[in-house]
Amino acid sequence: MSLRRGFLALLVCCAAFAFGLTASAQEEAPPDVPAGEARIVGRVIRGAASEPVPGVEVVLYALSADGMPGLRRTQSDESGAFAFEKLASSGAVAYLIGARYQGIPVPGGRVAFNPGQLSASADIRVADLTPDASALRIREQTLRLYREAEGLRVEETFAIENAGASIVYVPPAERTKRTPGLRAVLPAGFGDFRMPLGVEPEGLAREGAALRYYGPFYPGAQDFVYSYRLPAGEAAPEGMRFAFEAALAAGVEAFSVLVPGGVGALDAPGLAQTGNEEDAGRTVTRFTAARPTAKFSLSLLAPRARVDASAVSVPEVQLMLHADDAAIEVNETHVLHISGEGLLLGTPQAPLLKVPLPADATDVRFGSEASGLEFSPHPDGGVAVLGSVSPGEVGVQIAYRVPVTASGARLTRTFGTRVALLRIYVTDTGRIAPSSKRLHRAKPVRTEDLSYLALEAFDVAAGEKIELTLAALAPRGGLDPTAAKVVAALAAVGVVAWLLAPALRSGGETQAAAPAEEPARNEREAVYDAMRDLDHDFETDKVSGEDHAQLRGELRARAVALLREEEGGPSAEPDARSAAHADTAAARVCSQCSAVAAPAHRFCASCGAPLAAPAA
Repeated sequence: MSLRRGFLALLVCCAAFAFGLTASAQEEAPPDVPAGEARIVGRVIRGAASEPVPGVEVVLYALSADGMPGLRRTQSDESGAFAFEKLASSGAVAYLIGARYQGIPVPGGRVAFNPGQLSASADIRVADLTPDASALRIREQTLRLYREAEGLRVEETFAIENAGASIVYVPPAERTKRTPGLRAVLPAGFGDFRMPLGVEPEGLAREGAALRYYGPFYPGAQDFVYSYRLPAGEAAPEGMRFAFEAALAAGVEAFSVLVPGGVGALDAPGLAQTGNEEDAGRTVTRFTAARPTAKFSLSLLAPRARVDASAVSVPEVQLMLHADDAAIEVNETHVLHISGEGLLLGTPQAPLLKVPLPADATDVRFGSEASGLEFSPHPDGGVAVLGSVSPGEVGVQIAYRVPVTASGARLTRTFGTRVALLRIYVTDTGRIAPSSKRLHRAKPVRTEDLSYLALEAFDVAAGEKIELTLAALAPRGGLDPTAAKVVAALAAVGVVAWLLAPALRSGGETQAAAPAEEPARNEREAVYDAMRDLDHDFETDKVSGEDHAQLRGELRARAVALLREEEGGPSAEPDARSAAHADTAAARVCSQCSAVAAPAHRFCASCGAPLAAPAA
């Protein structure tokens, strides 16, 4: 299910789950939400005038990987205000706010903390109840077809609009006398009926294939979603045929069937193919009824699905890291490329992808915008990606926490298959210095709110260890932080030169001297590091353009001098201002990392980027 389409349904089901706990079942209630130093505040309000509503039970949900929420309760005070204190501020934790008003759950909204954020707000707007469903309209009923190893999964979505100002809900005592807001019939032979999070709301009544939903229906637009499985049908030379009858809910204004690419060919008399579109991360073909009738006979010829783990490659993995004194928050995105033709199935014996996780990873969460994918613990550890997927690319998200130990903040990653490009972005707090023997520094990235230090590695082999250390920088005082960094870099370069001077002057008095280019190369690498740090500070607005140009010119001049020294040229350092404008035929600068390259070089020795041809 698409996270976008299913969010309201998820929220409603969370509320129904939490408030459906009976007195006898409360001993098995979910645990408390994750603890920390953050807080969420808000108000319970009603009507256009935002009238405060006191004495309303408010519930906070924290969604975990298995869909069962952590739970905490409070009540609104006389001004309608409520507060939840001592919450974890992890950006990977999704909080949902809800309330119970006049006996029914009312969703409030979703709350997520950004790195460094410790306070958030969310109001809950309630409304009066009515059993009258006349303000409801079922705008569209949509079927989405997904192939599974055991058969065909059908997801039905009802787009419902409540044009009234009240919440439509029929209490149990009145249901024999009232018309439900939604009436539907499931096809013959259906099985494995599912609701979001596996929780059926209290207002749902099912008797065999008949389904009736009495609410709540909130003012405005909302989706009601469920799914079921149809067993494998008649075998055909071309594949497997699934035939079933789709019954339209009473009052439906439009009806469509969406078939993702690779799932099969749909034969649907009365439905017109209206083109392709993007839906939940997949390209689908839409079939639409010009005039909705009571029933449509559908037949899907599904090609024989293949099980072939070698058809899955990983062109890129991105890691977003945020570290504090207690833990490293890790959010990973794995891009899967599916080659070949036809639908690919991942089974427990042959998963689409195995993602090993650090041994000390906790609070593991995973998901994907691509419907059809499932996740399961792998017997060897980590997460196995199962389900069905069509050729093309699809993203898989995994989040977890790694504790910071007494030895420091470290992350060690391995991958179950070769990764063509690994990118790691670390939130730049000004107090962290990432380092790794395998990862190379890349250009920092800045968003509207945050800056990130960037590292990358190419062609990471399956099982190869990638180790990253996040060292804490000591607080600095006196000089402006940027000026202090540049001065320290220049001083370090000078110290290196001073320490190496005796060795360079010693000639051959006692033994053959080490090649002159080796100490010069070491000092030049220190200059490159200083230039990259200076560029990062300029990118993040920590140094002005004028200062950046002046300081970078001085560093570049020293790098040119060292390069000439390595090549056997004059060892004396040229004047900084004249060297900054020296003939680029003697040395060129990489446009990607600003490293100085020799005239004969075609590629940058520091980052591998192609170099511009030397000036004629």
